[in-house]
Amino acid sequence: MEIIGSDFFCNLAEVHLNRLDPNNPQEQEDAFRAGAISVATLLHHQFIEPRYQRSREFDPIVGVSFTGLFDFCVSAFGVEWLHWWVDGRPDTVRGIEFKQREKEYLTRWREIVENTVWEYCDRHNLKRPNRCTTVQPSGTKSLLTGASPGWHPPKAARYIRRITFRKNDPVALACLDYGYNIVPSQSDKDDNGNLLDDPFDPRCSEWLVEIPVAVSWAHLPGADTIDISQFSALAQLDFYLQVQKHYVRHNTSATIELRESEIEALGTRIYEAIRNDEGYISVAILARFDDHQSFPRLPFEPIDKDQYDRACNEVRQRRKTASFHSALDRYDTGYLEESGPAGCDSDKCLLPE
Repeated sequence: MEIIGSDFFCNLAEVHLNRLDPNNPQEQEDAFRAGAISVATLLHHQFIEPRYQRSREFDPIVGVSFTGLFDFCVSAFGVEWLHWWVDGRPDTVRGIEFKQREKEYLTRWREIVENTVWEYCDRHNLKRPNRCTTVQPSGTKSLLTGASPGWHPPKAARYIRRITFRKNDPVALACLDYGYNIVPSQSDKDDNGNLLDDPFDPRCSEWLVEIPVAVSWAHLPGADTIDISQFSALAQLDFYLQVQKHYVRHNTSATIELRESEIEALGTRIYEAIRNDEGYISVAILARFDDHQSFPRLPFEPIDKDQYDRACNEVRQRRKTASFHSALDRYDTGYLEESGPAGCDSDKCLLPE
């Protein structure tokens, strides 16, 4: 995968940490070496456009990213690590131990990537990139393996994920046959401004496919009693800085979610991080939506275990086929130019202009 800039391309790869064993260093090395080789091989490409080729020769850019870091850390450190987050990630004796272990993982992965890319470049007489690691925006790709996006905490241990499709999209129709519920989107309303309920209403233009999701560690005793939405903005920033300082050499895609009461403290901490040269580059800041009645049908809606089990059971009861691929074959002839979820259906893209 590549990101196109005004005068450059960045070769990207992504490691799904939620699929790796924290106690298996060889498995981790193999994954990050594979990511590093996949981006390094693309440096052989010769651009037809002169400015792109000049940029590649002057400053070759690659970025090995990861997603699911939060899930990996829960697997590595247990529920105690989650409780430390609840407390704000303080520098207690245990907290310092946690930060040191986070640093060790992040540093080792970065060194694997750098050594692999540089060895490959030396072997093939390619100019070495001076930065090889990043954390790219990772939303939809994370969902493929149920990972929390990038370094971020998930929305909850269990949640309803709503994915936007155009009406009668083949993938959405296959989801319907597979048992997933479909509702009209947030933009589809009646003449009185009320949300439509029938996805087949002629006034409906977009669909939301509702998928019940549980993170990989939701089954751990006590894990689902922790309200992730209460993690402070300062705790999120602290974890971001760990990633930026010890793994990333480009930039870390980061969104800090906060409430109004946290603005002053977060602003002060960001100022301190810049003043003290702690590696801060940039983060996006997003207000939390605590009132789900005011913002219905959001892309992520936290649910408890009973709601999750009930939703999964309803999916199984509605299911008309055991094979999603077979369901998709019914509706997708392979010739449609546009099919699949919307390019962006995050809560950020739903804010009023």
